[in-house]
Amino acid sequence: MTEKTFSPKATPGGKIPMRVLVLGLPRTNTTSLVSALRTLGYSPYTMRTLVTTPSHIKIWREAVASTQRASGLPLSINDILTSHDAIADLPGCMFAPQLIEAYPSAKVILTTRRYEEWQRSMRESLWVLFTWRLFEVCRLTGLSPLAPLIRLLHALFGVHNGNQYEGNETRRAFETHNEKVRALVSRERLLEIDAEDECEWNELCGFLGVERPEGVEYPRLKEETAMRAGLEQTWWSMVRYLCLMVVLPGIVLVAGGSLYLYMDDLRSARDFYVITPLKEYLDK
Repeated sequence: MTEKTFSPKATPGGKIPMRVLVLGLPRTNTTSLVSALRTLGYSPYTMRTLVTTPSHIKIWREAVASTQRASGLPLSINDILTSHDAIADLPGCMFAPQLIEAYPSAKVILTTRRYEEWQRSMRESLWVLFTWRLFEVCRLTGLSPLAPLIRLLHALFGVHNGNQYEGNETRRAFETHNEKVRALVSRERLLEIDAEDECEWNELCGFLGVERPEGVEYPRLKEETAMRAGLEQTWWSMVRYLCLMVVLPGIVLVAGGSLYLYMDDLRSARDFYVITPLKEYLDK
């Protein structure tokens, strides 16, 4: 059965129209841009939204499969975006063609970065979810509440670059993503922002057609350090979780089994080393 896709004409009244699509890949300074959009009054759907609404993970995971079989944005994705007028970062950026087609009136912002810098940032942050052994065990076994999110991200990068995190395929996927966005969007509908440049309110507000906020500096957030610290904290949380849920119960199980199997030997050792010397001492 073919997944139904969303057409803007079918949007029920009273829902927030999608106004801004930020389709740059993660680690291209989307954090600062999202903060700026919030200052301007937008309500962007981001990775943070997904993390705080875990019920959406299954919907996005199903969308990954459905968009491989047919073009168009699944209706289920449109439903969870109805209270947002912007979208940025993962998982949305991986659905760039579908979002561009579904929301032809929305303006598009493509955040970019020099490939070598982007790869370094990804290697030290998001990609550790796929390259650190403990996260891989979590994804394969589901032994952590984080497993569904890691599986979704793994599926997204599977479509994006075949889960290759170094080499020519990774570079090709990076460049193809940006070229595809440029090809699908008219010049007047597209704003391209390089992460190395200093974006200002005048540029962003002029493109969006909104007033510049007075007395507010444009946000310049350092996303690499914060995310790396968060992932390391998550790694230690997983270690503690696995110890509590797997290691400690395993120790108890092994200890209990050993006591049952070697009960007679343990009793003999107890009598020989404890009971008999104690009786001889008391009989003196």
